[in-house]
Amino acid sequence: MSRADGTAGDPWGRRVIFLHSGKGAWWRLLHGVPPGQEWMTVPSPGSAPLLPLLVERGGRKPVLVAGVLTAAAALGTALDHPDAVGGVMIVDDVGADSTLRRRLGAVAALFGLPVDGTGLGALETELPAVRVPVTLMQGSAPATLVGTLESGLTGCRTLTVLAVPDAGAVRPRTHAAELRTALAALIAAVERTRL
Repeated sequence: MSRADGTAGDPWGRRVIFLHSGKGAWWRLLHGVPPGQEWMTVPSPGSAPLLPLLVERGGRKPVLVAGVLTAAAALGTALDHPDAVGGVMIVDDVGADSTLRRRLGAVAALFGLPVDGTGLGALETELPAVRVPVTLMQGSAPATLVGTLESGLTGCRTLTVLAVPDAGAVRPRTHAAELRTALAALIAAVERTRL
């Protein structure tokens, strides 16, 4: 089972789960959690180990927030457990051409892993089946994943694409205010679909 490595906010509020692939900076957002919400950072698992954390409280389903490297886990969870997820936010925290992107490609090539440009693999064909509201947040030079998601998420109730100008990638360290605003808008969209 997955466990949170950081938690803040109302323990009875709507749960917002930030999936990270390791030493992420999502924990920086745990300061000043909005009233009525519980935010937690969780190392990215597959969708099954995440299920125990998908707790609905007062009819409010959890929202998943993921970066480029954890997007497949968030979307896979929304597909595998559609009644347990309220919404998904994917943040392009890598960018199209960055040092991190080049390192990931080099490591994949070293191990002979396919580099499909998105990290979604077979999940890409299932994107139209995602029904929950989704927000895509990107910088001015988005990773390939963002375009793939924008064209593939045709079945979700609400698809919002937000761009942060003058940012190669959107990171909690440098764009906390923008991330909080986008997340608040996604939660409002999730609430509208609940009514």
